[in-house]
Amino acid sequence: MRKLAPVVLFAYNRLLHVQQTVESLRLNELANGSELFIFSDGGRNDEDWNKVKEVRRYLKTIFGFRKIEIFESEYNKGLANSVIDGVTKIVNEYRNIIVLEDDMVTSRYFLRYMNDALELYESDQDIACITGYVYPIKKLPETFFIRGADCWGWATWKKEWDLFEADGRKLLQEIQSKSLEKEFNFNNKYPYTQMLKDQISGKNSSWAVRWHASAFLKNKLCLYSGKSFVHNTGNDGSGIHCGKSDSLDIQLVSSYGEIKKIQVIENKKCRKAFENFLNGNSNKWSLIKKEKHGNRRNVTILGCIKFSYKKRIKEPIKSTEELPYGFSGDYSSWNDVKKLCGDYAQSNIFEATLASTLKVKNGEAVFERDSFIFDKIQYSRGLLVSLLKIAIENENSLSVLDFGGALGSHYFQNKEFLKPIKIKKWTVVEQKYYVKVGKEKISDGILDFAYSIDDVMGANVLIASGVIQYLDNPYEWLRKLIYKSVPYVIFDRTAFSVENRDRLTVQRVHPSIYDASYPAWFLDEQKFLDIVQSKYLVVADFDDYIDVISEIPSKFKGYLLKRKQSHV
Repeated sequence: MRKLAPVVLFAYNRLLHVQQTVESLRLNELANGSELFIFSDGGRNDEDWNKVKEVRRYLKTIFGFRKIEIFESEYNKGLANSVIDGVTKIVNEYRNIIVLEDDMVTSRYFLRYMNDALELYESDQDIACITGYVYPIKKLPETFFIRGADCWGWATWKKEWDLFEADGRKLLQEIQSKSLEKEFNFNNKYPYTQMLKDQISGKNSSWAVRWHASAFLKNKLCLYSGKSFVHNTGNDGSGIHCGKSDSLDIQLVSSYGEIKKIQVIENKKCRKAFENFLNGNSNKWSLIKKEKHGNRRNVTILGCIKFSYKKRIKEPIKSTEELPYGFSGDYSSWNDVKKLCGDYAQSNIFEATLASTLKVKNGEAVFERDSFIFDKIQYSRGLLVSLLKIAIENENSLSVLDFGGALGSHYFQNKEFLKPIKIKKWTVVEQKYYVKVGKEKISDGILDFAYSIDDVMGANVLIASGVIQYLDNPYEWLRKLIYKSVPYVIFDRTAFSVENRDRLTVQRVHPSIYDASYPAWFLDEQKFLDIVQSKYLVVADFDDYIDVISEIPSKFKGYLLKRKQSHV
């Protein structure tokens, strides 16, 4: 069995960013077989500690990896010390390592590429590391080498990390004594030497410039891919070590076959391309001189020096590519958002859902949800307990109307637990092409599909799980569902705003699942309850933990409802 390199993640106090990083990593092809080690740094003050605690609560819910181990610092070590200590600890034990910080969103092929490269070049003595990020430069070769090291989603071996020199003074002295400043600075197109001087004087604590200098002075090379497997989401001004910039944004690689071994020498053309790119952004790098006057906040992460900029007037969003992954925005018109990004009725969503559902039906996979295949079934306890309660009150039988249930995801999710229950019928009401293909390829005698709720008779429970918020008129649909007068209704995974109002957002799905965006509501919970309680009693409500990326003040909840004056 292939031995995969351990993955190390460094986290601090940015919940949204670490969610994005973990979610994209979990969707990687090799995630299930990879060991994940997370180093969570302590807060600098009370406000930071509150955010750190929020991040740590989330970290304890992560799943989808072979092993997960979390190291929580009791004090603030700072990024540099965290990285140096964490990398050293893990690489000494495992001999190789893949490293991410909490603002690195990865392609689904990132882990495969990194492990392939680590294996392919393990015996070469001239390579310091492999990086998953490359500047947005056109017409680069498939892979190439540049002298030095890089740090945005990278990998290395113990024998190379042993060369890391933590003493910046020694590094600077050697660079200057050998008159290497110009070459170290990419032909003076980037101020690495100044970064190193600032590290020595305490103006920054960059471990990355010391890693780069250590490799550079040993004539070691870094392997780059011509297209990025990593996107840095930290250029939004949110981090301790990052400012606001979009000059380094890239499109994640969307396909990957295999890596081919190349001659281990520096590619001079690519180095020149780097110089030209850095020179084209020289106005950003030159801002370093202004730090001394206190009018800019310094950022010292290798790959760029980032700065906070004066806030600009934001232009109207013209493309969803401008939006972060997950839920964002606050819009007034469903139709306007639909024009911007489409809706849930996109063909690639259906195709991805069909492929994954067929794998579950045919026993090739355990569970799917929203087309993503899981290594174990992710139960909604509220939904399952509610179904069992209803069955007990109905002579151990269920007849289900599953509104918006895709190709039977909830049926396959719960059928093992419901084996002692007599399921008379499980009918999914969906869009036309779901119903057509569902009848042809998925139906099994119990599971069936229908075009309308009016076509389903005799159901004793209606399920609407994670669906109401994706409809253009959610409250109109809510009324239609409760006026169907099914004895029991279960709303599961329903999105509510905590702002006491409705909020219309865009949900941008990470392309490693499928490339899509669509409108999504966060509902006013009181308005929701006013409608459903006109005909139903609330038997129970339950919180749903939904592993989503969201900047919206929100919660996901479920409700079990029983029709008023019902004696079922």
